[in-house]
Amino acid sequence: MTITSPLWGAELDHIRLDSADPAKLSAFYRDAFAMARQPLADGSILLRGAGRRLIIGTGAASSQPYSAFRFADQARLATYKAHLTARGVNPMPSPTPLFADGAFAVADPDGRQMVFGLINDTYDVEDETVGRHPPGRLQHVVVATANLAPMMAFYEDTLGFVATDHVLRDDEDDHAGGQTLTAVFYRSTPEHHSFAMFLSDDARPDHHAYEVSCWNDVRDWADHMATLEIKLWWGPGRHGPGNNLFFMVEDSDGHKVEISAELENMADDDPVRQWPHNERSLNLWGPGWMRV
Repeated sequence: MTITSPLWGAELDHIRLDSADPAKLSAFYRDAFAMARQPLADGSILLRGAGRRLIIGTGAASSQPYSAFRFADQARLATYKAHLTARGVNPMPSPTPLFADGAFAVADPDGRQMVFGLINDTYDVEDETVGRHPPGRLQHVVVATANLAPMMAFYEDTLGFVATDHVLRDDEDDHAGGQTLTAVFYRSTPEHHSFAMFLSDDARPDHHAYEVSCWNDVRDWADHMATLEIKLWWGPGRHGPGNNLFFMVEDSDGHKVEISAELENMADDDPVRQWPHNERSLNLWGPGWMRV
């Protein structure tokens, strides 16, 4: 089987985080994740490192208004836009300055925007300090939702994300052995996931992640956090879904941020796998972050 989704090949380029104190939050990412800080014309702040970009604006603390996925060329972007239009989706103007003309956004059932476009060369020029920063490519973003079924229908059937793994919780009151789906991992490239969602009691950000090359990079990032007296919030460990090494920290607004290494790649014909909703699935090495 060859994956034929028109979304295939799109990669996570950047996300936006809003904060009641964007100066403080941007200073955190500048230091903790070794990013150069640049003010933008609309008052927001661009953070840039090697393979990673993040926009921070003014808004509710720890909110994440949009995620932006880039296509390789104009033809693929146009094909994808036509695919969405044929499904009755009305594209909205792009909210990000980091994409070139022709970018557009769509809103998911929780009201969060997903943006698709091509890189704007104006913001793709690295300053002389960026290349000296540690590696850490922005790789995936995860959200929480109380509306898992409509969100799945939108991300799979409309947007074309490919499901990789499901996490299922046994229903204790269901004597017939029923289960509740509590998490779904999606890919848009061979990497295990570029987007995922967890069942929760409300719609909110869950975390975003920077992918490094190996276990030694995980160690070096943890040592870097230690020099700044930033405590590890979770980990180090190894996830079941994705099989990646990881640790997480909290930013100054309480948003979870992950350093990840060795995320597995999937073959086109790999079926959706199922994992039990337990600590071992979330962390093969130890305690898990149990969302629900």
